[in-house]
Amino acid sequence: MSKKSLRFLISFLIVFFLFLGIVYFTGKKIGKLYAGIPSISSNTLVEVYFDKPVVERPPLIPFRNVTPFHRVIKALYHIPEDKNVKAVLVFGNKLPLNIAQIEELRDALDYIVKNGKKVFVYFDEIGTNYCVVPKGGEVIMHPTPGRYVALSGYYTVQPMFKTLLEEKLGIKFTVTHIGNYKGAGEPFVRDKMSQYLKKELIELYESDWDSMCEMISKARGFNKNEFEKNLYDGKYFFLKKEDAKKSGFVDTFDLPENIESRFNSTISISSYSKTLSSLETKPIALIIGEGEVVMGKEEPSVFGSTKSVIASETMCEIIRRAADNNSVKAIVFRIDSPGGSALASELINRELKKAAKKKPVIISVGHLAASGGYYISSAGDEIIADRTSIVGSIGVVSLVPEITELSKRIGINFEEIKRGKFSDFFSPFKSPTDEEKQLLKKSMLEIYSLFKQRVAEGRKLDLKYVESIAQGRFYSGRKGLELKLVDRIGGLHEALVEASKRAGLKSTDYTVFTARKSFWEMLQEDFNTKTDLNSLIENQIKAIKRVSLKPLLLEPCLAMIDKGE
Repeated sequence: MSKKSLRFLISFLIVFFLFLGIVYFTGKKIGKLYAGIPSISSNTLVEVYFDKPVVERPPLIPFRNVTPFHRVIKALYHIPEDKNVKAVLVFGNKLPLNIAQIEELRDALDYIVKNGKKVFVYFDEIGTNYCVVPKGGEVIMHPTPGRYVALSGYYTVQPMFKTLLEEKLGIKFTVTHIGNYKGAGEPFVRDKMSQYLKKELIELYESDWDSMCEMISKARGFNKNEFEKNLYDGKYFFLKKEDAKKSGFVDTFDLPENIESRFNSTISISSYSKTLSSLETKPIALIIGEGEVVMGKEEPSVFGSTKSVIASETMCEIIRRAADNNSVKAIVFRIDSPGGSALASELINRELKKAAKKKPVIISVGHLAASGGYYISSAGDEIIADRTSIVGSIGVVSLVPEITELSKRIGINFEEIKRGKFSDFFSPFKSPTDEEKQLLKKSMLEIYSLFKQRVAEGRKLDLKYVESIAQGRFYSGRKGLELKLVDRIGGLHEALVEASKRAGLKSTDYTVFTARKSFWEMLQEDFNTKTDLNSLIENQIKAIKRVSLKPLLLEPCLAMIDKGE
């Protein structure tokens, strides 16, 4: 090659890479503006509040601007490192979170205070959300007269539908449950709760409220036993302004705008979380399983359901992608599920086990890892749950409706055409036979046996011991730790720290793996597999065209728990 040609090639390459750099940084800047990513000025106050319940994983449909819970937690743990952020203001009455999310939010606020930054928590009225207050946080309430503290204990109602369904409507359910405590079908076939369901609900509420009392007592310097007694004796109900401060619930009386006036600017936690976004694949893959466990794929739909599900084919494909990605060194599987399809749970369990042979797999339990949700979780190297999470429910239940009496009442007669002994297996238009009931029960016993086996294998427990804590019984995360269903108490942050530690990483940076492959992920895959420049360029054009939505769907679940938060 001549010197002239060489100079031309070098000049061309310099201009070409300079052009790429300009395009990249300009595109990145435009992308941030387009995505509404704000800039942070000095002396900023971050405000924590939410207008709607915070989901673990946004539904994969277009035109929805939703801040998932993991981004909230990530942003809070980043605040101590941000020199521009000087304090956090939490609006305690604007936290539509479940109790496990409240617990994780409190832990994050506690981390901020321990690292030297101020946390204010403002309340219009003090209720169960008061346990979000961290130790060292300043509690502020409005100065106008009114009801200040309304802590009274727990109360819940379980509706029972048997009389309505059978006597009033003529709808009958055949409920088959394996495990005395598997009470998901009870509301449809009983007028009163069984002793088993009542017992486990009482124990769950007692455990949760004990945890809440402990968190409040530690934060405010109360004697726990004394605080708990006063709470249940009604001494913290309808407290007035003076008594609220005298009892130690409130530090000062002020308005939020007066707090905000001390800072140069304010930004919501949702907006602040956007400043931490990145396109690059990080060394930890965060996979979020939220909703009921179902078979099949979660198909994209512009007008589809906004409710998240864990679809077996879709979830297995996500796990495989994370396991096979060389940039990913560990996987954190965040789960919030009441259960669902036993087969789907088995398939996802197997896929997680395969992934665990390649890299660490840490399970982070949100509000629920019950029944099929726990079936999936048992495949992880370690299970980390909040004190107030719900785990277990190792059992099986089926609900089969029958509308023969209803059809008579409304004057409908069904004429059958049938061939095959079991072709009408549990048809709602006839009463099930004893043989059909036995066949179903036999199948369910096999599923129950496999469920217990998977838990015993995954948790390295004796099968007889698993049977002793199974029977469809669910537990709080704190009780689950005692029973070896959980390895450690903690939230998503602790799971990321553990994954980083096991993989020998220096940070907890993560990429969320969803049903959609990011453009960056597809680009990485192409660089790993393509060597021909023309093929690479051609493939990138195809990649741009195929960026699309692939959401994740609804079957009867194996555990129905409404904690009424």
